Amino acid sequence: MDAKTAEYLMALIDDAERAVSSDYLAEDKERVSYSIKSKPSAKPVSSFDELYREISSCHECGLCFSRRVFARPIIKKGLNVLFIISGPDGDALLSDEKIRLFRSWWHDSIYLEEGEWGLTTLVKCPSGTFSYDAAGKCKGYLRTEMAESNPSAMVVMGHEAASYILGKNASMDEMRGRRYRVNGIPLFVTYSLDEFLSDSANLRKKVWSDMLMIRSALGLEERKH
Repeated sequence: MDAKTAEYLMALIDDAERAVSSDYLAEDKERVSYSIKSKPSAKPVSSFDELYREISSCHECGLCFSRRVFARPIIKKGLNVLFIISGPDGDALLSDEKIRLFRSWWHDSIYLEEGEWGLTTLVKCPSGTFSYDAAGKCKGYLRTEMAESNPSAMVVMGHEAASYILGKNASMDEMRGRRYRVNGIPLFVTYSLDEFLSDSANLRKKVWSDMLMIRSALGLEERKH
């Protein structure tokens, strides 16, 4: 067997292993596309109200007992950008401090307007630390949100959420600065609001670079702010 044939066979074996063992949302555009089969399963919904009624009554993992109310995502059909964070801040999606910071990113940096963006979470219930078990239970919900909102692009914020969604054991610097495709939708990676607030002096330039790349990808440079 020559070297070229051996390399081809090894690539086929690697693809097969990824298709069988992968339990993530990511598509690797250079290899295979993944069809997610999970519980709860991604399925068409008549409205986001229906979806969130289902989520608010979910008991697939124990995190449901840690919430007093369901922190409903901000989402609608036909978004420009869907932002994805790891989980809610307790009973709210974001604290007041993070809301102010987040607005400066989507409005002042990317040049999005109200109604053009959405915000959802990978894990739907609050958790002190990122729960891979809960992420697995919730990923069907996230995929339904992706399909129903049909955004032009998505931005996943934070190392843990990005690592899970992309199925990559990599640093943020390795994941940032690239365009991925997840369920057919372009996706970008940047730091979470928590990560930024804990080290803003070192992360400011990196996040600004991420926002400029997203703005350019969306063709929004000509908007005046």
